[in-house]
Amino acid sequence: MTSQFKKKVVTTLRYVYKVGIIKSVLIGLAMSTSGEEVEVKWKGRHYHIRKHSSDFKVFRSVAVFGQYNVPRITSNNVKTIVDLGSNIGFSVMHFKSKFPDAHVIAVEPEKTNYDMLVKNVKGFSKVDCLQNAIWYAQKNLGIFDSGMGEYGFRVVDGNQKLVGSVDAITMDDIISKYNIQTIDILKIDIEGAEKELFTYNYESWLPKVRCIVIELHDIYRPGCATAFFKAISSREFDIFCKGEDIIITFTDTKQEAVQYA
Repeated sequence: MTSQFKKKVVTTLRYVYKVGIIKSVLIGLAMSTSGEEVEVKWKGRHYHIRKHSSDFKVFRSVAVFGQYNVPRITSNNVKTIVDLGSNIGFSVMHFKSKFPDAHVIAVEPEKTNYDMLVKNVKGFSKVDCLQNAIWYAQKNLGIFDSGMGEYGFRVVDGNQKLVGSVDAITMDDIISKYNIQTIDILKIDIEGAEKELFTYNYESWLPKVRCIVIELHDIYRPGCATAFFKAISSREFDIFCKGEDIIITFTDTKQEAVQYA
């Protein structure tokens, strides 16, 4: 038995334990019926999931396993959340459910993912969705299919085999557009573009951030972690890890410190 197979078995058993046998069977039957999309109800929320895609893996990770259920911050202390790499919106749904009064800016570059993002967050107020890539400068970037599924699209500044293009915006653009004074939570899952984000032109916006939840992608973009930790090295912070995510809470601000669940 290979380690990869063991991991799949453990993940499946964990999922069935969390969801329950009957619910997991019903979801499985829905996923196997005709049609290209299924709506799954889980904990009072409705998740639109495309069949034959990576959407179910994202649902399992974010909605069932609680990938982003890490920082315990008082809800009245979270006013602005920026979600870079929102995919189909399940992370946005999590943040809005936990912090219903927060304004969430969701950024997703790939068009089909963006359309699902808009559909999934339709019932939430104070959510703005942007079909853009995040970059250190305004320009048009290519969208590259890494072969890892719909959650693995990357934006590139080059001539790789592309599946589309998208206009890039900067963090300063977002801050200016929405008149943001403080970003309480900055979630980043941008498939390697964090290397550029934290290498150039970060000095003006980074001091506005209280907490960063980031997945680094050095596995195919060497230098991501180096750029990130170098950029934040001038600030005081606590660090916590959960799965593939690194959670940074800055302790050099005058606002209430983040505590961990």
